[in-house]
Amino acid sequence: MTVPLRKACHACRKAKRPCRAELPKCPRCREKGIGCTYDLEPVTNTSGPDIFRPPLVREPFPPVVFDSIQAAHADAVKNYTPRGLDPNYRFPALSTPETFALAFAQLNEIPLATFQHRTTPFLHAQISRLASGDSTDPTDGQVSADALFTFMETKQGKLLSLDLRQTAFSQFLAAFHELMAILLASTLSKARGGPEVSCFQNLRDLFRKWTQHFHSHLPRTLQGHLSPWQAWTLAETTRRTIIWVIMVEVVLEMVYRGYFIYRPLIESLPFDARTGVWEADTEEEWEAAISAHGGDECSLISWHEFIESGGPEPRKEYDGMLQRLLLVGHFNKAAAAAAAAAAAAASQKGDQEALNEEGIDPIM
Repeated sequence: MTVPLRKACHACRKAKRPCRAELPKCPRCREKGIGCTYDLEPVTNTSGPDIFRPPLVREPFPPVVFDSIQAAHADAVKNYTPRGLDPNYRFPALSTPETFALAFAQLNEIPLATFQHRTTPFLHAQISRLASGDSTDPTDGQVSADALFTFMETKQGKLLSLDLRQTAFSQFLAAFHELMAILLASTLSKARGGPEVSCFQNLRDLFRKWTQHFHSHLPRTLQGHLSPWQAWTLAETTRRTIIWVIMVEVVLEMVYRGYFIYRPLIESLPFDARTGVWEADTEEEWEAAISAHGGDECSLISWHEFIESGGPEPRKEYDGMLQRLLLVGHFNKAAAAAAAAAAAAASQKGDQEALNEEGIDPIM
């Protein structure tokens, strides 16, 4: 059965070219990347053969590679329509080797901190301690920098054999961060010209499966036996894990492709950015930080709102490990220089306070 078409599109009529009317664009307009509109839409038969309604074919790679988040974001935003994203839109790619190099030092510390059960920008140490509370492994949390690669070779087998059906969400969350820590460390090793872990491809496949499991098993409520601090660290780690999953994908793409696909949604993801709250290592420190910010147990801000709240310098109200990493990603060298200046000022202030405590006047 033939599907009758009422009219050629405007572009084909103007060019005096034959038009095979299709929605959302005719083949000629789709090939040339130009607008395609009709006075009357084609008559379609939803019960007709699929040959008359060919599936939308997307290009495997975007045609334009941007060198900054700002440029890629502007391109993505302009392609949103009142009906949502243009179905013919191809997400922009970003190639930012300078930004990656600036963030390298901070990223490189995350794997070791994860396995030592220290707080990273995305996983709070409290979650690691909760998850490993009944661990019988005497080396748990004791790995050194020199033994990290050997440790990961042993750890990857345990992750690949983990039965998620028998794993509580907090334990899975800690294991998920261990998986991402191995992928990150192996990828950064690759970027330096070093080796990958032996099961790297299996771990990448596992990462995709665990990402789906993570999003489909996000808890709606928290366990009643958790203290306010424990509940907050679990909720905040979960929020930051959503951000971290995307950032790990970005690192993998950047190292193995030289560019990554920009995900505009990531800038809408919320986290608690208040200075000192995430970095608190005890409930007393957490309560003191909460009190200093007005007493609200949780106060969320999106990545976009955080970036828009100031320039490349660390913010007094919103400062921490994740915040400085985001600033480097957005402002590049300016943020790295501002962070270095802030660290130098803090170190000088600490030396001055130490001298004051000892009653020594510094030489001016």
